[in-house]
Amino acid sequence: MPFGQIPAFEDGSLRLYESRAIGRYVASKYRGHGPDLIPAVNDSMGWALLEQFASVEYSQFFDAALPVLWLKVYNPARGIPSDEAAIKSSTEKLHAKMDVLDQILGGQKYLGGPDFTIVDAFYMPAVDALYQAGESEAFEQRPNLSSWWKTVSQRASWQKVSTM
Repeated sequence: MPFGQIPAFEDGSLRLYESRAIGRYVASKYRGHGPDLIPAVNDSMGWALLEQFASVEYSQFFDAALPVLWLKVYNPARGIPSDEAAIKSSTEKLHAKMDVLDQILGGQKYLGGPDFTIVDAFYMPAVDALYQAGESEAFEQRPNLSSWWKTVSQRASWQKVSTM
């Protein structure tokens, strides 16, 4: 793969990299084999909402979660000390994003709209990592975000993945 990183995916002659592109491809290719994770092809509003919340995940939530994970988990695991002021600042930024997500989830059941979609799956690894990093209380203090996580993390597919 061009950047020498994983995930990488091959399906016949198709070679993909980047988890979100892989997720969209698999959801499209296997539509009808289980719950649909993307809107119908002609559902313009569904696609707009999916893309909006996929963008929020990548450019807002994940962008805020990653520094917290580096400072609280990855650096310490590599023996690199983390600055408490940096942890506090990064955590405050993340919590502000979580406040917005909690408000959004006050009006809809899932992050991509009324039904579970690939967008919810995009959020799940980072949320799980944040729980492992000691941020569970931050989720529990936000009732809509907490309810969303309880719902999506109880899915059989997530249970299978999270025990690997």
